[in-house]
Amino acid sequence: MTVYETFLEEVKGFGIPSPFFTKNNKLYRVDAKNDEEQFISRQVPYITKCFDDVEKNNVQYELKWFSGGKVYDEVVLATALATKREVIMLANKGLSSNDRNARYLIEYFDLFLEKNRINRSLVVSHLGYVGSHFIHPLMESKFRIVPPDAGELQRLNAIRCKGSVQEWINNVLAPLYDNPKALFPVVSSFASVLFKQHDLTPILVDISGVSSSGKSSVQKACASVWGKPSEYISSMLTTKIAIERMAAFLNAYPLILDDTNTAHDPKALQQMIYMFGNGTGKMRGSLDGSRGTSSWQSVFITTGENNILEYTNSQGSAARVIPMTNFKFVNKNADYFSFLNQNVEKFYGSIGLEFLNRWKQRSKHFDGRFKELTTLYQSSTTNNDVMRRVALHYAFIAFIAEVLNELFKEEGMAIPVEDFAELFLVICSENSHVDRAKNALTEVLEELDANRNHIYGEFEPSNGIHAIANANGLFLTIDYLKRKLQVDARQIRESWKNQQFTVHQKNNGKLVDYLSITHKGQSFRVVQVNQKFLKEQGFNFSRNRF
Repeated sequence: MTVYETFLEEVKGFGIPSPFFTKNNKLYRVDAKNDEEQFISRQVPYITKCFDDVEKNNVQYELKWFSGGKVYDEVVLATALATKREVIMLANKGLSSNDRNARYLIEYFDLFLEKNRINRSLVVSHLGYVGSHFIHPLMESKFRIVPPDAGELQRLNAIRCKGSVQEWINNVLAPLYDNPKALFPVVSSFASVLFKQHDLTPILVDISGVSSSGKSSVQKACASVWGKPSEYISSMLTTKIAIERMAAFLNAYPLILDDTNTAHDPKALQQMIYMFGNGTGKMRGSLDGSRGTSSWQSVFITTGENNILEYTNSQGSAARVIPMTNFKFVNKNADYFSFLNQNVEKFYGSIGLEFLNRWKQRSKHFDGRFKELTTLYQSSTTNNDVMRRVALHYAFIAFIAEVLNELFKEEGMAIPVEDFAELFLVICSENSHVDRAKNALTEVLEELDANRNHIYGEFEPSNGIHAIANANGLFLTIDYLKRKLQVDARQIRESWKNQQFTVHQKNNGKLVDYLSITHKGQSFRVVQVNQKFLKEQGFNFSRNRF
């Protein structure tokens, strides 16, 4: 059977409405005034299906036509068949529509819908969760997935299977067993699809280290959980809107972008972290009112030579990132990476699909364990509020590592989950960004230490007074702190006071961090740095040093 014959079989049963008719696979119309044939289009479009978008509450239609030995199959909004501008835009899809025939095609589509009974079904514009239903392209579903654009279509097509579960475990996962910083992001790729079930906010897992340390290889392993890595992973050389759209389309699946060094604007990375971590897109308006806001609950896996938190200046960013810093493989040669890079393109997708199936059958078996691990990890954060937030997500990913070992016990999966506890302590010690206030004070002191001509000791500086040093200690001027810390000044100073980095004072029965002092006959409003903090950080601003 030829392609055209197959097409005719698919549209068999659909009637062409009068006054339209077909001839030689072209659409014609009978002009009622003179009863003459009128050529309309080089193709005959058929409306074969009707889709109700369950989330956007709109209607879409499947159009089919044959042209040049190929069957075209497009899903379009109902407005694409009802307005002249939208009908003409179908020319971009390959349909013979133009300014001349648009009004006749609109008439044809309307009469076609009246004449034929079109089967209705449900459509969604993203993967992951639709209510309580989870959508995977290879799992049977009552929903048809219609990506909103080419970028999303590429990601949809990337989610497919090659090779067996056993082959993936042996050739992709097992080679990473001796490196917990490599294993953790891979496990987070599995964990991503269960964030919604456990009411977790989105989180970033950032892999950073020197060039050629194996970061991209690990990222490919993360992508291979769900599909073909070379098509699933994108570059960080993109826009915030593109990231928002892709996160919304993937919904629960991990968003994986490579190399933060390629970002258009490194300063925008902080906004990107907040946007993704909040799990909702930007609210946008239209002539008809505000548009629907996209959302997601998933993991964002990034790589770069620098820790992504180096591009931020807010403590809130640190609460949204699990950093795998100083990443590297030890005692691995070029053959190891060549082997891993080849295997992720040979074996992918099957493990993720099977994970979903087995989790659905046995999830009740693991009740309570996540809560136990959360208590364990949060108790080791030494009362750091930021690390307590990070510990919640870290505990969940460690929990999924245990789940994986149990679900794939027969295949010999043996993730060394005990290494994750030690890794968490390493992250706590290496992640200086979790205490933004402490870092800010250290930066202030380092700046003063390097530019002591701004410190008023025995002699008044001629180029601005940033601090006063006398027998009672070191005092930072309020004016300098306002300029240095800008909009974060109040929040950071409050944190200094609460952590006793600065000396609190009493003012009308309230504890404050400021006081007024007189130095060399001049009055200053200042904040006093705790001498204990100066000593712990190795600073000496005593007067005999000037």
